[in-house]
Amino acid sequence: MPRAVEWYREILGLPKAEEYTRNTAPDAKTIYSIPLGNTSLLLDSIHRDEIKPSENHLFFFDTDDIEATYEFMKSIKVDIVSPIEGVNGPRFFAVNDSEGNRIMFCEEQ
Repeated sequence: MPRAVEWYREILGLPKAEEYTRNTAPDAKTIYSIPLGNTSLLLDSIHRDEIKPSENHLFFFDTDDIEATYEFMKSIKVDIVSPIEGVNGPRFFAVNDSEGNRIMFCEEQ
């Protein structure tokens, strides 16, 4: 969980969660909420020792500049699994998060 928390905080441009990593008991490090405006991203390991990553897109993040987002993901060595797709309409690309789950970044045109 701490690895996933740091990964999502980095791609979202949020500060490191040092207090969480340093002060949370290991058996309590199974759930973490990242506030995103009117909603939150909930990371939940569901108290499992082994979790199989999802090959389906779990969710997507909106971006105003798909090319800049793609280049940023490349620069921090995110596992990009598809090029930017779409021409007339939404443009998007997919990545695997730190745990192997598939997520997308989308730009509406």
